[in-house]
Amino acid sequence: MAIAKMTLVQLTGRMESLDDALLCLSDAERFHPEQPLQLAGKVKGFSPISQENPYKPLLEQMKELSRLTGFDLKPVEKPAVSLPASPEEVEKSIAKLREKFEELAKFQKKLTGFAEENRQALEMLEWLKTLDVSIDDIFSCKYVKVRFGRLPVDSFRKLDYYADRLFLFVSLSEDRDYCYGFYFTMEENIAEIDDVFASLYFERIWVPQTIHGTPEEARRSLQQSLEQTDRDLKAINESLTQLMQENADFILAAYTRLTDLNRSFEFRKYVGAYQDMFHITGFIPSSDEKSFGQRFAGVKDVTVDFKPHDSDKRFQTPTLLKNNRFSRPFEMFVEMYGVPSYEEIDPTSFLAVSYTLLFGIMFGDLGQGIVIALLGLFLARRKNRAFGQILIRIGASSAAFGLLYGSVFGLENLLDPLYHALGFAEKPIEIMNPITMNNLLFFAIGMGVVLIVLSICMNIALGIKTHDVERAVFSQNGLAGLVFYSAVLTGVVGIVLGKNWFGNPVLLSCCVLPVLVIFLKEPLGRLIRGDSFLPRGESLGGFLVEGVFELLEVLLSFVTNTMSFLRVGGFVISHAGMMAVVLTLTDMMQGSGSVLMLIGGNIFVMALEGFIVGIQVLRLEFYEMFSHYFEGQGIPFSSLSAQRP
Repeated sequence: MAIAKMTLVQLTGRMESLDDALLCLSDAERFHPEQPLQLAGKVKGFSPISQENPYKPLLEQMKELSRLTGFDLKPVEKPAVSLPASPEEVEKSIAKLREKFEELAKFQKKLTGFAEENRQALEMLEWLKTLDVSIDDIFSCKYVKVRFGRLPVDSFRKLDYYADRLFLFVSLSEDRDYCYGFYFTMEENIAEIDDVFASLYFERIWVPQTIHGTPEEARRSLQQSLEQTDRDLKAINESLTQLMQENADFILAAYTRLTDLNRSFEFRKYVGAYQDMFHITGFIPSSDEKSFGQRFAGVKDVTVDFKPHDSDKRFQTPTLLKNNRFSRPFEMFVEMYGVPSYEEIDPTSFLAVSYTLLFGIMFGDLGQGIVIALLGLFLARRKNRAFGQILIRIGASSAAFGLLYGSVFGLENLLDPLYHALGFAEKPIEIMNPITMNNLLFFAIGMGVVLIVLSICMNIALGIKTHDVERAVFSQNGLAGLVFYSAVLTGVVGIVLGKNWFGNPVLLSCCVLPVLVIFLKEPLGRLIRGDSFLPRGESLGGFLVEGVFELLEVLLSFVTNTMSFLRVGGFVISHAGMMAVVLTLTDMMQGSGSVLMLIGGNIFVMALEGFIVGIQVLRLEFYEMFSHYFEGQGIPFSSLSAQRP
């Protein structure tokens, strides 16, 4: 359980080298940047950089070029050609290339549209195929108005109702729903006849201007035109492909460079400017100092300064957790409570061991533990890696304690041959034995006491590390609290053994004096720091009243924290009881129903109680252990490379 040592880094250089510096910085795997706003307005001439990104429009042009040509844009590791140094020159080169592409693409679009019109006209000719006169002659009538369209079949049958009207409908083709054809009428009657056909749901279809002559003549003409258009489109596409191949290296190089520059430009919010110099401040792990310095060795006019992490009090050192393979997945639980500050102790390893142990004790079953571990293996590979790894660990713990309890999917006697082979008369722990139940509850209390004492000791160590005497000695989680808690526990053990050890003056003093120290912890801390006994403006009476209530809360918390661990033994018994109910219901069934009941009951218990136990163990970690030593007020280490746009 450790927190990676940090180093404060300051990058300084001339503004003309900023882009190169940011490109190098954005590729650094571990660099936590700090905002430059602390100095803005305080140091004359110093200000954050605020500029419009010149690379975004160029990238949009590149993407538009990709859409025009269908070229797959993707960054390349080693561009085949070199680019102009300035964005303006790159923009000019892209503009010239885009102009060539747009000219061809415009012609391509025009031909594509013309081809589509011809195809639609050919489809329409299917409706006119029975016509044996020129379409031009039909629409050139001087005194007769003509409409072409389609009429629902049901409406076509109703035309006889309008026999007294002056019009003629000529049906040319018909499908299941519509009848296609022309209707003719005199110019002076066109409005009336249009209304009639509108009431019959006639849909007018405009005949394209590309259709001339008879339908057969029009078909031949359109097919010839379409073939020529397809040849022209093929030539245009070949020209586009050739142009793209000729400029592919430049396009990929430009896109790669612009993508890098755009990405690095987004990081300018972390850059401060002073006259013609830029300044970037951040943190890196101390182990990365050498490689980080080498990264900027080839960047002109850029200096890298390494300083102690606390050399600049304006910045809070970020926390980068550094744990072994077993504990690393449990960082997820720690971060749910809060990230430890840089000066704190990382509780991840302590949580990993205690959580795994407590879950196994409370949910001990060999078969169910293996299932949980297998589920964790699946999730670790497919879904949530950290949560899956946690399930693997607690599943293995559950299986190990299931061996001690002799439980396999709730079957309590399945492992008896194994115990007999190992020389045991019976399984090591019989949960449902009344004596075992009482012992489990005492064991749970004892385990809670050990974990609470370890938590207090960790707080004392942290107080010594940070030179905080009030925290290490005077607080309820410091030496005073440890002495009081140990003395009370000793007296309680004496009562259980039938002896009154509280009458011993030494033990009594260890109970009373620490309470007085805890009551006066803040005044004593102020005196050690050289301040007055009470803060200015606070009365002695107010301090006494407030202190009494806080002391009662502290004393009560020792009791509640300890008794909370009764749930450990309670859930051991609860799990055995639930599985006993499942087995009873299984025995009541017959055949396949018995098997289904056993499987369904195990799934239900694993889903319900497994979830509850997981939450309860986490509650013990947060409220009964973390509350003694862990504050979680740190800020997480956030690498610049993880913020890539």
